[in-house]
Amino acid sequence: MRNQYLKFKDIVLVDSTYKTNKYKMPLLVFIGINQFNKSFLIGFAVIKDETFQSVNWVFSQLFNFFGIKPNIIVSDSCPTLRKTISEVLPGSTHLICGWHVAQNIKSHLTALSKFQFSF
Repeated sequence: MRNQYLKFKDIVLVDSTYKTNKYKMPLLVFIGINQFNKSFLIGFAVIKDETFQSVNWVFSQLFNFFGIKPNIIVSDSCPTLRKTISEVLPGSTHLICGWHVAQNIKSHLTALSKFQFSF
């Protein structure tokens, strides 16, 4: 994982599942993209909760281990992730995942479609 990350550190995707496993603990997953546009696992952590302290600790440990921060990090718009990324990876560009943006737009447009407009 470390060798792959050091070679392809440009873009890192991070996401978490929320209590979908047997122990009801969040899983934080870090994914990289290689030269063939294929994803590879950089790291993961099962954490007791999604508090700033827990998420911040994982980010700090992972990127201190690598010694190099990513150029771009992509996540959903979770406030905890946004705060952690700004503190642990201040030089990295933080982007919001396109899929999450599309889902947000879709949900807002669905609400608007309930209204009928007439001219």
